[in-house]
Amino acid sequence: MYYWQVRKYPPLQKENQYKPKIVTWTSIIDIGNIYNGQPLTAEEYLSVENKYVNAAHIYMNYMKVTHMEVYLIHKLKEELFIEHTLKYPECYSDEIINFYYSLQDKDNLSIREVDLISRLALREDIVCQLRHQDQFFLNHSYDYYMDIGSSIVCEAAICEIKELGLYIDLWNHPYEDNVWDNSLQ
Repeated sequence: MYYWQVRKYPPLQKENQYKPKIVTWTSIIDIGNIYNGQPLTAEEYLSVENKYVNAAHIYMNYMKVTHMEVYLIHKLKEELFIEHTLKYPECYSDEIINFYYSLQDKDNLSIREVDLISRLALREDIVCQLRHQDQFFLNHSYDYYMDIGSSIVCEAAICEIKELGLYIDLWNHPYEDNVWDNSLQ
C-alpha cells in the first residue's frame, strides 16, 4: 500500500533547505483566534475543511470507492461535543449531529457519510480510520493532517488534490498507524 500525507501546510524542507514553521490554526477551536493579523472565521475554517473532504472524494473517485468501513477508535466526550456544537453552530448541522450519535464501529459508510465522518475527525470530535477492502484507506490525524492509503499510485488524483491548494506527499517510510494492516494479512 502507498501512503500520502495531505495537509494545508507547506513543506518545512524543500531541496534540503529548511523553512521556518508558519504560525497557523490547527483546529476548529481556533475559530476567533488571530492569525496573520486576522481572526479565523467559521467561513474560512469551513472553506479549508471542504478542501480536505474534496481531496478524499477525488482519490475515492479515481479508485471507484463507493463505500468505506469505519474503525471507530474514540468519540469526544459528549459534553465537549455539545460545547462545540453550541460554540460553532455554523459548523454543526442537524445532519452531522445526528450522524455523530448514530455512528458505530464497523459501520459501512456511504460517500455522504464519509464526508460527515471526515468533518467530525478533522474537528477532533472523533478518532477513526476508514477503509475500502484492501484498496483504499483514510485517516485524519492531529493538527489537520489527513493520510490516504491506496493500492495504486494515481497521479491524476494527486494533481487534482494539489490544485485544491493542499499539499500531498508520499510517505517514504513505513506507515505504522494503519490499524487495518493486521486484519488484511
